[in-house]
Amino acid sequence: MNSSAVPMHCVRVPLWGLGWWMAALTCVALLASCSKAPPELQDLGVLPPFALIDQDGNPVTDQTLQGQVWAANFLFTSCPTECPPLAKATRKLQDLLGPTAAARKLGIVSVSVDPMTDTPEVLRAFGKKYGADHQTWKLLGGEYEAMERLVIQGFMQPIIRRDRVTGMPSEHTATAEPTPLDTAHSLRFVLVDQRGHLRGLYQSDDAGLKALHQAMLWLADHPPNP
Repeated sequence: MNSSAVPMHCVRVPLWGLGWWMAALTCVALLASCSKAPPELQDLGVLPPFALIDQDGNPVTDQTLQGQVWAANFLFTSCPTECPPLAKATRKLQDLLGPTAAARKLGIVSVSVDPMTDTPEVLRAFGKKYGADHQTWKLLGGEYEAMERLVIQGFMQPIIRRDRVTGMPSEHTATAEPTPLDTAHSLRFVLVDQRGHLRGLYQSDDAGLKALHQAMLWLADHPPNP
């Protein structure tokens, strides 16, 4: 036997030590994944200035929501078909955001496309019906023209009324009558960041709500540059 040979030894790694290293590697991987922006996030432009009224009669403007991450959708309280499921989906999103949403500057805004009917009192009753926590979930009404301009030109979402020639705003907006019950409108959520920029569109099913929730949390932790 060669006396100069270096003896080889097996090194025993305690199981508890191996488990600690595996846990540490898992945490590193999770942190790395959390630092990546959700792939669907885009910059679709900035919302124009707007002024509406919430369920308590308080003004809500683009400046009111500056610094918050919020999801918007569009409904009306007398809608008999698509709006009740959308309201239930909004409640699900509120539950996903949890009771600390307001403290984290996360919110939800539902804009009524029938503000003539949906007064603050009506919106407040609608919110109560669906369990809205108005610290997180606000319902907005106001002047019809201001709402329509915001939804179509700002959020770039449709409102199609049977008593209108087209779905686009005009100088002669049909505001003498409440929004017809068969009015077609967007059923998607629109994600808005702290600067008022549109960042993505989300379906109201469970998969869409999960993706929206994750995107809202990511933006809250990674605010964009002003």
